[in-house]
Amino acid sequence: MTDGFDADDAPGALGELTGYELWDRTQQAGQQAAAAYGRMIDARSARARVAVAPEFLRRVRQLLALRLVAVVGDRRRAFPRSVPPAGGHGVAALWAEVFWAARARSPDGGSGVLEAADASIRGLLTLEPSDLADPDTLRAWWARLELVEETFGGLEMEAQATLDTLRAAVDPERQVRPESS
Repeated sequence: MTDGFDADDAPGALGELTGYELWDRTQQAGQQAAAAYGRMIDARSARARVAVAPEFLRRVRQLLALRLVAVVGDRRRAFPRSVPPAGGHGVAALWAEVFWAARARSPDGGSGVLEAADASIRGLLTLEPSDLADPDTLRAWWARLELVEETFGGLEMEAQATLDTLRAAVDPERQVRPESS
């Protein structure tokens, strides 16, 4: 599996981004992946789709890496470590950390959500340009990427809710108090 990093995405570089920089880069990566998807859908032939597929795959892998750096950071701040930290900043390493830590917190695996995301991420990382020649196959993989994004969003929300609870416990003044009538 390759992670398709740009020079700016070298191991360690992503982890050094500030919260805003990471958010900004993630937004850009999402737009670039969507634009590459659009070019593939608009391609007039299987051969044309295969020709533009390497850029699409690179953009998808870049987006996955950025999203996972954000998810890992949020979850590391919110939860005690239940698994060793990822040995690198590649998609596979970061996803392994998130997957196993989330499984440790929810042994039932969220009714298969984590397993579905795992299968999709593994599939996205192993896709070859020729795998995307058919527009229906391309649409199916795009839909799987969207489901992975929803899973990441849920994992981030869980971490944020936990952080908010921890902060409120430390600083009772920050708690929202009901207004009296």
